[in-house]
Amino acid sequence: MVQLGCNYSPQLLSLLDKRAVTIDWIKLSKEDTVWKEIDICRPYAPMLLHTLPHASLTDFSAFDFPDINKAVAACKSPHIALHLLAKQEDWDTDNISDEEIIDRMLKNVLKWKAEMDVDLLIENVPYYGFRGTLRPATDPEVITEICEQADVDLLLDLAHLRVATWHRQEDPIEYLQKLPLDRVREIHVCGLAPDPDKGHLRDRHLEMQDIDYELLTRTLRITNPKVVTLEYGGTGPKFEWRSEVDVLERQLKQLSTILKFKSSST
Repeated sequence: MVQLGCNYSPQLLSLLDKRAVTIDWIKLSKEDTVWKEIDICRPYAPMLLHTLPHASLTDFSAFDFPDINKAVAACKSPHIALHLLAKQEDWDTDNISDEEIIDRMLKNVLKWKAEMDVDLLIENVPYYGFRGTLRPATDPEVITEICEQADVDLLLDLAHLRVATWHRQEDPIEYLQKLPLDRVREIHVCGLAPDPDKGHLRDRHLEMQDIDYELLTRTLRITNPKVVTLEYGGTGPKFEWRSEVDVLERQLKQLSTILKFKSSST
């Protein structure tokens, strides 16, 4: 059976305390509070740790690899993911070839893979064109190549996929079908929203809508992930306003139904 994960939030724990929902994993992603949150979440479920940086970063001096591995072990996380994101500011020049981008990302994926005590996954990222990642990092062929060359599996973020295809002016299903679907280990889901000023699609970690559930359902027909994780809810100013308990409960129940159907049909 495909397991269900969800972002840590006090609202999630309140639902679990009332047995209003059931989950298999709690996702932690805040480096500054990770050990506190591990202690809080340990009585409820094992945790998926999601604190690694991005794939074009070359300065690793700020990272304590043994401590990251210690946190992974404390979480009982079966894997950890690296965002396949290439930032312009990680280069000293504006003139960067596609080959240079791919080569650096591959080398860094291999480095993180060697440092981690659990399996490393790579996560597809959004593409906006005017900020964020360089476009080649979101090419399905590049994602596939790095998975194959580094022998790593994929954390497929469907919200990131929708944003990337909106800005790349590509069909989401055609884009999806070009990815290494046999390597999908985990799927992230959440709702999107248009930018209030510019109108373009943004990854906002909001409530899932019909289009998001439909994309997940179609994706589950052609993939076999171990877990689907809802990225709604959280702590701190950035996420507290996106942590409504009734909204969270509604989504988790809908996802449970979808995953049960997936399991019964395979």
